[in-house]
Amino acid sequence: MNPSLSRAAAFVSKNLTPLIFLVMTLGLVNSYFFGGIAFNIGICASASFLMIYPMFINLRIEDVAEVRHHGKAVATSVLLNFIVSPAIAYGLGKLFFADQPYMALGLLLISLLPTSGMTATWTEIAKGDLKAALSIIAVSLILVVVGLPIALPLLAGHLLSASPLFILQRIMLVIVIPLILGDITRRLIVARKGAPFYKTAKPLFSGLSSAGLLVVLFLIMSLTTNKLLVSNPGLVLRGLGPLVIYYGSMFGLSSLIARLFSYPIGVAVTYGTSVRYLALALGIAIPLLGSGANSALVVFVVALAFFVQVPFSSLYARWIIGSGRAIASGAVPARRG
Repeated sequence: MNPSLSRAAAFVSKNLTPLIFLVMTLGLVNSYFFGGIAFNIGICASASFLMIYPMFINLRIEDVAEVRHHGKAVATSVLLNFIVSPAIAYGLGKLFFADQPYMALGLLLISLLPTSGMTATWTEIAKGDLKAALSIIAVSLILVVVGLPIALPLLAGHLLSASPLFILQRIMLVIVIPLILGDITRRLIVARKGAPFYKTAKPLFSGLSSAGLLVVLFLIMSLTTNKLLVSNPGLVLRGLGPLVIYYGSMFGLSSLIARLFSYPIGVAVTYGTSVRYLALALGIAIPLLGSGANSALVVFVVALAFFVQVPFSSLYARWIIGSGRAIASGAVPARRG
């Protein structure tokens, strides 16, 4: 494996949050001062594929089989992810975005797409049960494929003119096909290079996915329609407030419910219900909404969510690792002296 490529991928993954801010700023500068770029569905779809396909290489479809060992945790996550989360987002949208319905749609889209590869990463960092987290991720992804074409038009109302069949087609392109290709790629790598090589290559795939995310954000923020965002900096504050409340509510509620489980399972439930699949939200929004000021507002809210989700995830990990439950469970050794 090329060491330079591995170092570059590691750099992108480690510094993703500041890089997101940088490329969003560069995109807006390009849009406002240099004329921006016209919307091109082919380029945006290709960048979305680059973002989503590598992350699915690290997702094992067979992890669904682990559900039988974590039925209660998975059932709890389904309740929080597909009932509580959309309800909170819908209420916040009505309260804070009454005059900006497409910003409300962005928040709603976030709430309907739970878990991601970062769910597993944060679960490991906080010494949680990785198999339980992977089970939650796999089941949530299946339910998104089945339920999003119905739930999104129902909750979005007149804001979304796409039919359930059209949404299903886009989900097939954005989720199902990359998922299948990712699974085939992983199996080929393991068969030809061996499992140890695949384990060393996993960070590379995460880095490639993060690089794809940065490309997508730059393209979207560079659209000519985004002059609206530059001329209205107050939209940033308006977007951040409801996002902070949303993530605070999800982390707070899920961490309380997590106390019903053992420490490792509880950590998996918290991250499996509080971390959202933001990259996938962008991947769906782009082909679904196309260009225009309205779609730019949806993407803008999703992009802002990165700046809220990462700090919340990090703070929760620090808090839970330092808690008495972590030490009592044996997940974290007690301090001496």
